[in-house]
Amino acid sequence: MSSVDEGGQKQLAAGLRRRRREAEAKLTLRRRLNRSYAACSATVACSMLVGSLASVVAPIDGTVQKIDAVCLVLLLAFGVAGLVIKRWDHRSAVPRLVDAETQLEVIQNDLRWVESGISNSVTINQNLYRADIAGIIDGFQSGSDKYRRRHNRLQSIIIVASLGTTTVAALQDAVPGHQWLTVGLSLLVGGSTGFMGYYKFRERSFYLQQSADQVEAEHNAMILSVGDYRGLSQPEALARLVERVEQIRNEQRRRQQQLDQPAGGQALEPGE
Repeated sequence: MSSVDEGGQKQLAAGLRRRRREAEAKLTLRRRLNRSYAACSATVACSMLVGSLASVVAPIDGTVQKIDAVCLVLLLAFGVAGLVIKRWDHRSAVPRLVDAETQLEVIQNDLRWVESGISNSVTINQNLYRADIAGIIDGFQSGSDKYRRRHNRLQSIIIVASLGTTTVAALQDAVPGHQWLTVGLSLLVGGSTGFMGYYKFRERSFYLQQSADQVEAEHNAMILSVGDYRGLSQPEALARLVERVEQIRNEQRRRQQQLDQPAGGQALEPGE
């Protein structure tokens, strides 16, 4: 490849990387908008449900009126917020979720072909695979972050609900309708504990992050020619990198399958 062709290829790759960052930003914004609108809709629905149930299962007294007032405030606040988000969404240039994902996928596919440096048909697949490693790492890390957030949310619910149950039980004479509060908080604790135990969010997050770190370490070792990649030619180092990354991905799939087994089966724990 001539220096002119190589320079043009680098400029093209830089332009595609810039377009990829823009597409990723649009996709992130779209997902945030969708989550925000869904949260507003869920809050409105829950407020209506709680207000209706409070009026049905309990007599009309001061406690029920306070619950209805709180539900009405939440309904109005999040209803208006949802309408504002929806109106802004219609006026903005943010693409739909499927369009944003498709656009990002097309750009990434073009970039991987450019970055692969197609100069030898024998190593084309390995070069393309190497260009995909950044996406593999990002996929593992995003999955790890997702499961970590779910685990932390459920753990926070358990802590707060457990303290709330103890507090309400201790102040049962001073808290009207404490039986319903105690039942509701106990259900939150039990449900959150059950979800954590069944889906194993903490373990999933741990192993995904571990796999991301291992792939990144192999990629850096190959680029810097250190460790097991010292003294290897470029084709040999590339072949070893592909082999090692595939081993890591296969190990992650095996762990995922074990975590998907029923609770009575063998479960992995971080550090094994």
